[in-house]
Amino acid sequence: MIDKKPKQNSISDIKKHLEEIDRHISELRQLLFVDDTSTKREKLFTSPDGKVIEGIFDGQEMVSQGGERYPVSPNYASKSQLVEGDKLKLTITSDGSFLYKQIEPVDRRRITGELSMVGSKYYVSDGRKKYQVLSAPVTYFKANPGDRLTVVIPKKEGSNWAAVENVIVNT
Repeated sequence: MIDKKPKQNSISDIKKHLEEIDRHISELRQLLFVDDTSTKREKLFTSPDGKVIEGIFDGQEMVSQGGERYPVSPNYASKSQLVEGDKLKLTITSDGSFLYKQIEPVDRRRITGELSMVGSKYYVSDGRKKYQVLSAPVTYFKANPGDRLTVVIPKKEGSNWAAVENVIVNT
């Protein structure tokens, strides 16, 4: 006779597999972002001498004064710990490369919170507010939902994004 009731350890195995699938989907989305970035580069390149544009980082992209959006590599945004409101300068070189430089960071503060995942998006909550974080640093640090993270946010209230600084390891 077959027991139709799932065992508790098989349910936890299923949850682990689903989390792994979500991570893979997130990585595939990042690859699509890179391809999309290459297409946008070709469309934006207009000058043989290069082009310089300034804008504000919105958590994922740089937005120019004219409202144009320019893709920022998640790896660069993570490595530089860019937060909403940072002023960036984008140089589009003669070969179509995008070179970003942070020219005016906003005032920042650090908070700690718990990592969660909704669909393929990651969030860190400090108990009062939930901030979205890029998946690149989450996968880099091999963080999992439930882990405590240190994140950087603008001092000014109203941000929806945070930059991951580190994973807090319990000893």
